Amino acid sequence: MTDSTQALFTRLGGTSAMVEIVDQMYARVLGDPDLAPFFEGAEMDRVRSMQYHFLASAFDGPIEYSGAELTKIHAGRGIKATHFAKFCGHFADVLEERGVAPRDVDDALGRLAMFRDKITGDANVDG
Repeated sequence: MTDSTQALFTRLGGTSAMVEIVDQMYARVLGDPDLAPFFEGAEMDRVRSMQYHFLASAFDGPIEYSGAELTKIHAGRGIKATHFAKFCGHFADVLEERGVAPRDVDDALGRLAMFRDKITGDANVDG
């Protein structure tokens, strides 16, 4: 049982665990024929680092995300809601395989869902 008063980042295992989670997730993502094309030519060490910083910040870790604005860096890439769902599915699978509590997996996915529209470009820009 986890202490629900701890930051999600801590409940997921902290810094070293989050680095491993990101690495394991991208191994899956790059092996997924629907997602791998989005990363062709990408400097994956940089992508992994940015993803770590983003997740650490989103999960109340000791890092403030100061990377690129999500809408801008994902614009025009053709990322659809189905791609976002598959990406999150790989993330959830890694967490589950690592023995993360189902409540914490749900919490993490809920937080990621808040960024879906920025990544897919589906955000309502009219207000």
